[in-house]
Amino acid sequence: MSTTSWYRRSIWNYKGSREYTKSGYEYSRTKFVEEDLDIDCSDRHYVITGCNSGIGYEIALAVAKRGGILHMVCRNEDSAKAARSDIITTTGNDKIYLHLVDLARPKAVTEWAAKFAVQQEHIHVLVNNAGCLLHERRFDEDGCEIDVNFAVNTLAPYILTITLLPVLQRNEDARVINISSAGMLCVRLEPDDLMHSGIDPYDGLLVYSQNKRQQVVMSLWFAQRYDKVHFSCMHPGWVDTPGVRNSLPQFYEEMKANLRSPAEGADTAVWLAVSKAALKHPSGLFFQDRMPVATHLPLAWTKSSIEEENLLMINIEALRVKVLGTLMMTANAGNPDLAETRETSLTEPMETLEKAADEKLAFKNPFPDEPLADTSSARKEVLFAPVISETSVLEAASPPPKAASPPPKAASPPPKAASPPPKEASLPEEPRGPAESKDEQVEESLAKSELQVKEVFVPAEPEIECVLDAVPLESSSNTECTATVKTQVQGIDLQPSEVDLEKSST
Repeated sequence: MSTTSWYRRSIWNYKGSREYTKSGYEYSRTKFVEEDLDIDCSDRHYVITGCNSGIGYEIALAVAKRGGILHMVCRNEDSAKAARSDIITTTGNDKIYLHLVDLARPKAVTEWAAKFAVQQEHIHVLVNNAGCLLHERRFDEDGCEIDVNFAVNTLAPYILTITLLPVLQRNEDARVINISSAGMLCVRLEPDDLMHSGIDPYDGLLVYSQNKRQQVVMSLWFAQRYDKVHFSCMHPGWVDTPGVRNSLPQFYEEMKANLRSPAEGADTAVWLAVSKAALKHPSGLFFQDRMPVATHLPLAWTKSSIEEENLLMINIEALRVKVLGTLMMTANAGNPDLAETRETSLTEPMETLEKAADEKLAFKNPFPDEPLADTSSARKEVLFAPVISETSVLEAASPPPKAASPPPKAASPPPKAASPPPKEASLPEEPRGPAESKDEQVEESLAKSELQVKEVFVPAEPEIECVLDAVPLESSSNTECTATVKTQVQGIDLQPSEVDLEKSST
């Protein structure tokens, strides 16, 4: 893994001293529109990780003050219960639910997220706030050999996002916010070394910066593929939190006089989670003090290619599948009935995504006011007629046979009668003698000609070919699709007509 450079660190320190500090926030605050946060969050569900202290606690407190239904995802039970009690006492909002999950254990995250996605009908906002900065190499306790820093900072947000996406997509104005850090500006994405084996000796700060770069790439990757959910990530600034005090004691001592408060650090995250103004910006951006900012320093050579970003997501997904497989093996080793229940709860969210993709071509009765049993035969014929074979179409399009040749002149004896129609082929025809006069001969010839024309041009029932081409719309918010109905009658293409088909909701 490539390390940071002196140039990047110098530019970052200069930028941080002006923008990331308390004075930087106070300057930016002069441009805020305070009415943006005058929002009623009642009946909206917010899932926030690591909200028992610091920035996460302030986000949860701000949401609870606005009436939101809060799901606190925390590791430490004692501090989480204390934080929940404080929020209820301060806001009077008791719609706060506590979920104990250790984000450093990918198996626990996977299992909880799958069960929660199945049980929960509404999730409107997911805030991936929990973070980790360890200065020594440590692997997860589940035996998956996953670096704990990576597990908490990158893998857990990915698992939560991909598993809860089906529920988020079913709800209006859904959002995912990743709490990142401007420390990612100092490093270039390294998609091949997610366990940081190339860092020797282990550098917790460098790993943390790489994880935060991964969060930024991940946010944009999701935003480009799921337009029913608004994705964003943000930098809270340099904030006085327990994490900073414990993980960066020297930095804290040097900067504590000018560090932002947790509420100031949480301001942009709250704005992204609740305000309508945040949705005016495109999905997938990186925010600082309520404004989208660049994800690279000038001349820092930290930009990555699309192939590298896709490789990162492929490698993260491979780790998630590895964790899922380990979890299945553990379940199968125990109670078979319990294993089956766990397998269903773990796979149902992804099956929901596959079902949603399959149902893009599904549609309902295009005439909802009339049951199909009562619709006219014409409607049924156009929409539901069976497709005929290519041979039948060619036969229907072939021209009719030519009429029989005219009778000979009067001088010659009259020819034999024309062949009878197929239905009367077995009936013998009476013999005819020569015409008694010229007028009678002409009259007889005309009668024969008329009979032959009628036999050749008897109109048959038209064969109709009906092709329903159901094409999903461009947007993934498909609420309806369009079916192009084409008809062919005896080789003649009629003008296609478009019928709006109401799509069944997923």
